[in-house]
Amino acid sequence: MATIYRSATLSVSPDAAWDVLDRYTRSELHIFKNCASERQVDDYRVVVTLDGLELWERNITVDPERRRAVYTVPGIPGTEHHQAEMRIDVDPDGRAVLVWTTDLLPQDLAHGMSDMYDVLFVDLVAAVEGRSA
Repeated sequence: MATIYRSATLSVSPDAAWDVLDRYTRSELHIFKNCASERQVDDYRVVVTLDGLELWERNITVDPERRRAVYTVPGIPGTEHHQAEMRIDVDPDGRAVLVWTTDLLPQDLAHGMSDMYDVLFVDLVAAVEGRSA
């Protein structure tokens, strides 16, 4: 299994950062520029990409106490397995750190998707910090 790992120290408080992620899990916020729309259907965020692909992201865990959201996207073309975690950690100086970890199979897929995750992470950090990417 391959892992795509991204992290950034944020300019907002841990609670403010978690609030954005928490609302994102409920499809209340539009974060990613490559997405046309999002809607909630039970435990799923249904995301429609700009090219019309519909992805069903299933929330596995949304844990406000640990500021952690885990989800899977079972229908990504070419994948055998996808699971991701977005969480807010606190560094020793009390600053919020956004961590996004995605596990993928087949392993080769992670290398091919790395550049896309760089772009997505810029959008995610900007949204959590309350600014446009």
